[in-house]
Amino acid sequence: MRTSFHVIEAGGNYGWPEVEGIAGDDRFTDPVQQWAPADASPSGMAIADGSIWIANLRGERLREIPLNDLAASTEHLLGAHGRLRDAVLAPDGALWVLTNNTDGSGDPRPDDDRVLRVGLD
Repeated sequence: MRTSFHVIEAGGNYGWPEVEGIAGDDRFTDPVQQWAPADASPSGMAIADGSIWIANLRGERLREIPLNDLAASTEHLLGAHGRLRDAVLAPDGALWVLTNNTDGSGDPRPDDDRVLRVGLD
């Protein structure tokens, strides 16, 4: 099983349930990116500072995908704060990221769960 990032277009056939992820078959629209579930499990996302920011639970990372290059990505906060539940644009232009380690699936740390402020400058 793969975690896929698609650009959705009206009438597009993304393969489900026949295929999952990159099929390499002209009948289907392949995702622009895909990740192993251990690296992903996307949970929440925000658009800010010219990028899509995706919080990942199992992957314990914040993934940044530039809007001008949807095939590229950069990983932030990799394992630093455990499971990341959501990302939201803050009123001051920063990004707020919510950790989710106390739901029985994570490894709680002192003072979990938290809202982290990530500067985008």
